[in-house]
Amino acid sequence: MKHKIWYDQDNEVLRQEVIGAYSSQEAKDSSLEYKNCLEDKPYRQLIVDLSQAGKMQDRQTRKITSESLEDADISAVAFVGATAATRMIAKVLMKLGSNNISTNFFKADDEAVNWLNNKRGTK
Repeated sequence: MKHKIWYDQDNEVLRQEVIGAYSSQEAKDSSLEYKNCLEDKPYRQLIVDLSQAGKMQDRQTRKITSESLEDADISAVAFVGATAATRMIAKVLMKLGSNNISTNFFKADDEAVNWLNNKRGTK
């Protein structure tokens, strides 16, 4: 998988870098990675870097991605570096899933980290 998913120990947050197009199979693979990376972690938050993202393949891919976030019990998602078109797709993606997941868009990574920290009640 060309996309990257890892746990950022310094900021205690899951990170995903989407590189190019994102297929249904990649969304399924990401779901397993979310769960593995977040095992025994104190916060279930995700920063998604969309600065290199391409097309999200189809409606099924968006549905799988939304379900994956719910299955991993993600509480908040911060999107970084989204173009206007990518931002629109991300908004649709979040509407497909639970309204319990807080989302926001940021130009810079440090803004995303600060927002997630504030969601925890810390600074």
